[in-house]
Amino acid sequence: MTHEGTESVSKTNSNVHSSTGGTDMDDISSLQSSVDSTSNDNGVIALQNIEPNSAADSSSLVSRSQSIPSSLASSISRIAALHKHITSNVQQVVSDIYEDNAINTEGEEEKRKTRLGREMTNLGLDQAIRIATYRSENPEQFKRIMQLKGKDGEEELERVVTGVSKGAKVPPPDKGYAWVMALAGFLLLFSTWGANGSYGVYLSYWMNNHIFPGAKARDYALIGSMVLCLAQSLSPLAQMLSAIIGIKPVMIIGLALYFIGYFMASYTHELWQLYLSQGFVLGLGFALIFNPMNTLMPEWFDKKRGISSGITVSASGVGGVIFSLTSQSLIDETDDFRWSLKMIAIVCVVLQIVIVVLTKPRIPKTRLKTFKEIRTRASVMFNFKVVKLWYLHSITMWFLLVLGCYIISLFSLSSYCTFVGFSQKVGSDMTAVFNGCQAIGRLFIGLSSDYSGRVNLALVLNIVMIVLIFAMWINSFSYTCILFYSILSGLTFGSASTLNQPILADQVTPELFPSAWSFENFFMGVWALVVEVVALGLRDQGQKRPFIRAQICAGFFSLGGFFFLMPIRELKIRLFIEKQLAITAEQLDDPKAGLDYETRVLLEKRRARYIGMLSSGIKQYCKRLFYPIRV
Repeated sequence: MTHEGTESVSKTNSNVHSSTGGTDMDDISSLQSSVDSTSNDNGVIALQNIEPNSAADSSSLVSRSQSIPSSLASSISRIAALHKHITSNVQQVVSDIYEDNAINTEGEEEKRKTRLGREMTNLGLDQAIRIATYRSENPEQFKRIMQLKGKDGEEELERVVTGVSKGAKVPPPDKGYAWVMALAGFLLLFSTWGANGSYGVYLSYWMNNHIFPGAKARDYALIGSMVLCLAQSLSPLAQMLSAIIGIKPVMIIGLALYFIGYFMASYTHELWQLYLSQGFVLGLGFALIFNPMNTLMPEWFDKKRGISSGITVSASGVGGVIFSLTSQSLIDETDDFRWSLKMIAIVCVVLQIVIVVLTKPRIPKTRLKTFKEIRTRASVMFNFKVVKLWYLHSITMWFLLVLGCYIISLFSLSSYCTFVGFSQKVGSDMTAVFNGCQAIGRLFIGLSSDYSGRVNLALVLNIVMIVLIFAMWINSFSYTCILFYSILSGLTFGSASTLNQPILADQVTPELFPSAWSFENFFMGVWALVVEVVALGLRDQGQKRPFIRAQICAGFFSLGGFFFLMPIRELKIRLFIEKQLAITAEQLDDPKAGLDYETRVLLEKRRARYIGMLSSGIKQYCKRLFYPIRV
């Protein structure tokens, strides 16, 4: 090392010692060793570079150690602020939803305080026909009534809806003979839809035993579908005929044809005979016995209409259980299907005679006598303006698809059991379980729909149907699994039949409801004619799982129905928001309201929120669609 280098090192050591305020000797030795190991002709430069970097590193470490607590505190503060912001927004959204639900519930309860409100929120076909007929025959008078406000307007409109003039003496609703009519309605569904629920037993028996020469699965499916087709598509004509010649005469013709259809079917040996008897004649009798009486039930009940309706619709499930089990029992005992058909014919004709005797309108009916009256009623029942209503098509498609899923499930269940390896008796037992659970399910669906919202409940049950088919029925091979599927599907698959008419009446104006009802029933009849035929055509006996395509088809029917009903929910929520926006704007613009500052700010926020929800765009559409209020 040179003399200059040694001198520089000495100076450096002295500087280090003075700058550190007395550094330990070990630290000085370490520094000296570092200098010696790196010393060269440019040693001074090296030491000059080391000293500042060491100081910077030390200062950086100190600053970093000091900044960690402050950075952590800042992060915690930001997280707390974010949490507070999110919590505040969630609380505000929950508060808004609660407020809208309260407004909606209060409005529904306010309507149901009067007889008119109860009629309009649960409108029956007969009441809608009265409104439409009165409007058609007295347009100026109807317009005047609708413009009247207060008690006078309600009384005038109530007379139109109920058909009861002031001072008229009619039996009171909800008591007395009303419950006799409820019994008659129960027996009616028991002997029509309940008896038809046993068709799956015959379908399975005929297919497995090759009873009719040359008959194929689609023939049997078409025969069963003809009954549903005629029962639904002829509903408007049955209503017209009962208005012209009377309810009881039409019912008597219907029960005679119904008996002849079943009784003739018990003597058939050729396929065409089965088409004629258990297909055409039975379906025609079904339409004439069922439809006229069905419109009388709502006028006998007011506050207890939901309970009476639930009891009545449960009869189809109870009848399905009894007729399925007794039919299978007679088939097993006689090794033939003929006596079981005779049994159904005799039991049903006896019950239907009782029904005709008990049937009594609460409000006297006047027959249509003149050509003008008949033409007016025809225009009420077949007003083609409804074709322009997109929501009618959406509701109809939902009904058809979900009903198709129901038909495939009901008529295929017995045959599916025999395919899995169980006996014919097990198949009929499962059909009976399915029908029995319908009796319970339809009752609870009808009662709970007013609390949860009809559209809400229909969508939820749609999801249940999808899950049951794709996750359960397709994978059901054991007795336990099929049994649980029969129970759960029976409880839920009757949603469309129970909720369809109330959903339709809620959405369509009263004067157009009869035409919408006719439109829907016609297409439902046509759909029922082909849906089971299509399902049977999808079965492939050559495959390991011959029912898989039919099961997938039923699942997609239910899925399609779900998507067709979703726009109806968005529409109902949008109409609710538009109504509330108009009410809020009227409150804000009313100079006589005398709003204080806090109330005005609250109303301004509410109006801004409603305007935002009604704006266009996918995001706002989805927000309305999934807005969790009762509809």
